[in-house]
Amino acid sequence: MPYTMRKVPNKNCYRITNKRTKRVMAKCSTKKNATKQLRLLRAIIYNKDFVPNATATATKKNKTRRSPKK
Repeated sequence: MPYTMRKVPNKNCYRITNKRTKRVMAKCSTKKNATKQLRLLRAIIYNKDFVPNATATATKKNKTRRSPKK
């Protein structure tokens, strides 16, 4: 896996970095949010059909605008 999660020293937060490029994706996030972000980054790389927020965009298209009151 190209991304790693490491605990930040002397703080209660985690850093996510790319193993190859050493690029920091998250500087100080909770463990819960860091694991969520790792899952998202891995899904983008390894799942070619992955579309983030696919359900949110589908529900927005189905909504209609209310007609103004007269």
